[in-house]
Amino acid sequence: MQTMANFFEAINKLLGVTGPGELIFHPVFIGLCVALFIYAILRRKKFLTLALGGLMGSAVIFHYFYPRDSSNLTELITFIAAMGILALLVVYFAFVRE
Repeated sequence: MQTMANFFEAINKLLGVTGPGELIFHPVFIGLCVALFIYAILRRKKFLTLALGGLMGSAVIFHYFYPRDSSNLTELITFIAAMGILALLVVYFAFVRE
């Protein structure tokens, strides 16, 4: 397990990422996710496509809807609702729609 931690720390150091939330919004990481997403669509890898779409969707929701003020209940409810809708979409595409 320590080897994996060292591997990810080396990647973060290479990209210049200091915090855990910065990697998701790094242009290299976003480009890699989009390239893998397109590859998964073209090769018809349904669950890889759903995983990458869920990751990218979560990043967008986290970036735009995460409450900045911890005492604002409306922002928290909006964030939870957006994450719930994303989860329902992923479950729908994974198990209901063929």
